[in-house]
Amino acid sequence: MKPTSPLWYLASLFIVLGGAVLAIVVAAGAWDPVREATVTPVAQRVDATGKSIAVYTDIVQPDRDVTCHASGPGKKVTTIPDAKLAITVDDGSDQWHLIGLLPEGDKEQLVTCTPKDRRVDDATYAYAAVTGFASKANTAKGISILGTAFGLGLAGYTFYTRRQVRKAA
Repeated sequence: MKPTSPLWYLASLFIVLGGAVLAIVVAAGAWDPVREATVTPVAQRVDATGKSIAVYTDIVQPDRDVTCHASGPGKKVTTIPDAKLAITVDDGSDQWHLIGLLPEGDKEQLVTCTPKDRRVDDATYAYAAVTGFASKANTAKGISILGTAFGLGLAGYTFYTRRQVRKAA
């Protein structure tokens, strides 16, 4: 069966949109381990090999620019990117707010957070080594790319077969 009907274009659009929706669902599920993490004070080193590092604070300071870094056993220092979502974690009687997420950690990481204005900081910082965030995010990217490629491929093939039918007629 060759796709010669113009409705195949609509089918390819639905494939692209379906892939996008599925990718969004998988990407949203990637944040579940960040929400359910056990928080540890930043004074301790963490072995985050194959894990992500989520950084939290107990006091949200939107007016201050706080930068967090992860340093390994060598001189390698990695800046932890700001969190894309506002996530709150309840850990016993404390409430922690996500401020940064490093998708791929390394062994023996030490997390430090300092405000750029160098004033006294009353906030406490903590981290969690999160398993599965990066793999689910990569899976969501793959689903999105495959859905788009398949949908565009079907649209291209439909265009080609419709053109061949018109040339033959």
